Amino acid sequence: MSIGAKVKRFRETRGLSQDELALRLDVAQSTISSIESDKNIPNSLLLNKIARELEVDINELLNEGIQVNISNNKFSDLSSAGTINQYNPVFNMQSPEIAESILKNQEQLTKLIESQTKLIENLFKK
Repeated sequence: MSIGAKVKRFRETRGLSQDELALRLDVAQSTISSIESDKNIPNSLLLNKIARELEVDINELLNEGIQVNISNNKFSDLSSAGTINQYNPVFNMQSPEIAESILKNQEQLTKLIESQTKLIENLFKK
């Protein structure tokens, strides 16, 4: 089941209209509509707000039969087909590979910012 379908199901279970949920989240009704129709996927901040407003764990919106037990770094696959939802992966943030990837990305961003700063300085010199 998609994130949009889950949002709709949980919203309807709480007896909320799209307008009411949008008002509570401080977004447009069209935002809720586009999420529920899977035209847009909410960013992590909005998804977190949606989960809190609908009183569900964010993993219930993200997971499709996958449970993550971060305390012992193990994945438990509960799906009948045994597949991980490729569109909404859940990562163990304690993974050394992910930490290394994040550090590399931060290093690249730092280099880009330094390069941009030099370009701006050169523009002001002219």
